[in-house]
Amino acid sequence: MASRLHLPSLTVKGFRAIHELELPLLGRVTLLAGKNCIGKTTILEAIRVFASRGNVRNLHNILVSREEVVSGEDENGDAMEFPDFPSLFHRFDSGDGTDAPSTIRVSARPAPHSLSLKLVEADVQKDMFSEGISLNALRVSVGKHRHTFPVGRIRHSRHQKQRYFLPNQFRRPDLWPDSIALECLGPGLLDNDEVSRLWDEVALTPAEEFVTEALRLVVGEELERIAVVGDRSGSFRSRGRRVVARFSHSSTPIPLKRLGDGVQRLFGVSLALANCRDGILIIDEVENGIHHSIHRALWKMIFRAAEEGNVQVVAATHSWDCIAGFAEAAIDTPTNGILYRLERTGDDLLAIRYSEEDLEVAARQRIEVR
Repeated sequence: MASRLHLPSLTVKGFRAIHELELPLLGRVTLLAGKNCIGKTTILEAIRVFASRGNVRNLHNILVSREEVVSGEDENGDAMEFPDFPSLFHRFDSGDGTDAPSTIRVSARPAPHSLSLKLVEADVQKDMFSEGISLNALRVSVGKHRHTFPVGRIRHSRHQKQRYFLPNQFRRPDLWPDSIALECLGPGLLDNDEVSRLWDEVALTPAEEFVTEALRLVVGEELERIAVVGDRSGSFRSRGRRVVARFSHSSTPIPLKRLGDGVQRLFGVSLALANCRDGILIIDEVENGIHHSIHRALWKMIFRAAEEGNVQVVAATHSWDCIAGFAEAAIDTPTNGILYRLERTGDDLLAIRYSEEDLEVAARQRIEVR
C-alpha cells in the first residue's frame, strides 16, 4: 500500500482572508492551533478545495454551508438565493463589483498537481438568454487540465434584473482529474443521514470493530455492538435511521444520542477515519464534546488509524487540553505529528511550526502554544 502523503506541504494564496500562507511541512497528522477567527477553518476549506481539485459542486456546498449567498432570480424569474462565488477570493468587493479578484492558488509540493481558481468573463450563446448580458465564470486549472464554468451574475439590459446561471457541469465529477478521497468533520455533530452513509460503508467489515473500540474509550468495555437501525422513508410514521448501542448490562439497545455529545463526536471521528483510507480527513474543532481526560487516548487512536489506513489528518483546535493530548500521543507513537500555531500580523497570517521535540517540552512545562 502506498504511504505517500497527499499534502507534503501546503501553500495557499488569495483564498478568503489568506493573502499568502505556507506550511512547509505537514505530517501524517497535523494540528492547527490559534485564536478564534484566525484562519484555521479557512485553511481546512482550502485543503477541501484542493482535494476535490476545484470541483464546483464542492465550492457550492462550502458557500451555502457558510450562508454566503446572494439574492437573485432563476430563469423563470422566481426569487432564489445563489452561492456568492466571488467571496472565495481575497479582498474581492462583491458589493460594487469594481475590485478585480485575485487568483486563488493552492499547491502541495512536490505533489503533481497545483490548483488555481479565477473569475473570468464567460462566453455565452446569445440564444440561451436575450441580448445584452454579462456573465462571470470560474476558471479551474489543475495541472494541465482547465475548465471554465459559468457561475456568476447575469444582468439583463432591458430591466436590469440580476440572475444567475448554474452549470450542468455540477453533476459531472469526471471533469476533475485525480480527486483525493476526503472526509470532513465540522465543529458540529454529524446528522443521521451522514452517519448512515458512513456506517453503511463499514458495517460487517473489520472497520466496524475499530469504530466500536474507539467508543469504548469513553463508554467502557461493556459496550458490545453498535448498529444503525430504522428505515429511510422519512415519513411521519418513521423516525428514520438512528444509531443504537448494546451494552452487556442491558437487555435492550439504547440510542447513542442518550450517551451525550462526546460519544457522538468520537463516533463521527472514528467513522470518518474508517471511510477515507488512502485519503485526507479534516476535523474542525476536534476537541468539541471531548472530556480533557481522554484527549491523549483520542489522539493515539487517530495516529494509529491514520498510519494503518494511509490517512492524512489535518485538524484544528483552540483547546490546550487537545494540544497537550496531541503532544503526548505524538511522542508515544512513531507516526509523524506536527503542530502549527497561527498568528496574524496585519494582513499576514503566520504559521509557527512545533516539532515533536518542541511539543514534548511544551507539554511538560505547559508552555502556551495556542
